[in-house]
Amino acid sequence: MTELSKYEFSRKENAVFYSCLAATGLIISYLMYRNIMFSAVIIPFAPRIKGFVTDSIIKRRRRRYMAEFKDFLFMASTAIGAGRSMKDAIAESVPSLLNIYGKRAILAGDLSKAYERMETGGENDVSVLRDLADASGLEDVKDFVTIYSICKTTGASLITALGKAAGVIMEKMSIDREVEELVRRKEGEGLVIFAMPVLIILFLNFTAPDYIAPLYETAAGRIIMTAVLASNIGIYAMIQRITNVEV
Repeated sequence: MTELSKYEFSRKENAVFYSCLAATGLIISYLMYRNIMFSAVIIPFAPRIKGFVTDSIIKRRRRRYMAEFKDFLFMASTAIGAGRSMKDAIAESVPSLLNIYGKRAILAGDLSKAYERMETGGENDVSVLRDLADASGLEDVKDFVTIYSICKTTGASLITALGKAAGVIMEKMSIDREVEELVRRKEGEGLVIFAMPVLIILFLNFTAPDYIAPLYETAAGRIIMTAVLASNIGIYAMIQRITNVEV
């Protein structure tokens, strides 16, 4: 089962990440100091930058997983309403999820493993689904498994429970999209502030190189450039902290 709280870069992704990091370091070094040797300064920050990228990927995967899970609940509700078991409902939902989300569908792969464990290994559907929920780390998935277990034990209407669970997830996703849109606008405003010093330096390099030359040729100028760079990093960190909203 996929642990959504973790993500390991593939060999190709590592190559792309470190290539982009090196290119960024060279650009910043030349722009701020006109000396590519300063690009080595970015090396100690590589693990932290990679951690930030990993966190962004994990959040994106969780959102995609929840979208897939919402569709699975509707599919399972329809299948169970037609008299099929949860195992059969899972088997029927996998091709549909792959058609909607493609081969990169996370939940489809997990459901395929869950079906295999139930079909080949003869494992109990509740225990298999509980493993899936624990691996995802998502409260909505855990709640679904709890509801399914209770319905199966007490004989309550599973179709109604699945419909309500899907409705709750849809409401949360709708709120999440609204918050995300608001955060994106605020993040865009913050990034304009973040980009202004860089744009000013670029503008002066093209239009008045003699005017900006002391910033590159004197110790005081290099200190000022370092302060600008440090301030920009601080601004970006603050933007991320302010816009880091969980729903």
